[in-house]
Amino acid sequence: MNAADAMPESRYSYRPAKDVRSFGEIVTHVADISYYLCSNAKGEAPPATPTAKGSKTAIAAYLKGAFRYCDGVYSGFTDARLNDPADFFGFKTNKMFILTQAGNHDALHYGNLVTYLRLNGLVPSGGWF
Repeated sequence: MNAADAMPESRYSYRPAKDVRSFGEIVTHVADISYYLCSNAKGEAPPATPTAKGSKTAIAAYLKGAFRYCDGVYSGFTDARLNDPADFFGFKTNKMFILTQAGNHDALHYGNLVTYLRLNGLVPSGGWF
């Protein structure tokens, strides 16, 4: 959220090259996958959410909603369910793998977001940087 908050709305469409996602598209992608992975771990379909296109406000709200949803999944999860079967894009695995991938995916794209911020003369506050 710190990276999403740090980028001005006027730069949400920024992309360092034409063939890569914009800053706003990366933030939206992080939220999309967070909903997908956390709902998978919870054993339900992803919740219906409004499409996050357009403004920084809409995209940031979508990301906050995804993180809130995942926080609920993590807080309600028990060790006894970690080895329960799960599907990861067609591959059979367990719930522990799904839950670790949510954090791994966030960290991977945080690196993109920090780079985009720095290319725009900004530094994220708090958290990792």
